Amino acid sequence: MGIAANWRSFVNMTKAKADSHGAVAQYWDQMHNILNMSMIFLAAATTLTTLLPVSQYVPAAVGAVTTLLSAINGSLNPSQRRQQQMEASRGFRALMLRMVRVETERNYEELWKEYNKELLGEPFVPAKYKVKMETEFSMTPEFQLIVKEKMEDVDEAIGDVSSYAAAGSEKDIINKGTCNNSDIDNDERKNLLDLNKDIEMNVIGQD
Repeated sequence: MGIAANWRSFVNMTKAKADSHGAVAQYWDQMHNILNMSMIFLAAATTLTTLLPVSQYVPAAVGAVTTLLSAINGSLNPSQRRQQQMEASRGFRALMLRMVRVETERNYEELWKEYNKELLGEPFVPAKYKVKMETEFSMTPEFQLIVKEKMEDVDEAIGDVSSYAAAGSEKDIINKGTCNNSDIDNDERKNLLDLNKDIEMNVIGQD
């Protein structure tokens, strides 16, 4: 994946995570409001039932429900969960906006490091609240120049590797040809020796 594709992935991921944490924060905000409003109404109902000529079990029942909701609210702590999700949403959205306006390679690398740190402290997001969406942004002219220079360096490096490989192949071919020529010379020398032996034998036989 090239640097331009990484830039687009960074923007897409941070925006999706910001939206996801924002959705979870809204859920916990609703839970916080519902539980608190319920406890307020139940507390008022408990006081009212103690003043009315009703059975003594009614205020006790309403008070028990109020206590139960208070315990649930303290256990879930929706206010704190909402705050955690909102902070995570703001953190990822800030990273997204900073990446959109990045101008130097150093800032680009620093943003990736900060993104990794945000992931380590990221609160849990249920699957149904995870948001996946495509975003369209354009890089700044300064960062586009950096990307162009990087691509040119990569193309040049690939060209050097290809030239080196081609030179190595040509050298192997030359060495192979040299070895074959040596084998041919050895065969010719052997044939000449055999021919000389035959001539000597014929001369001796004639004598």
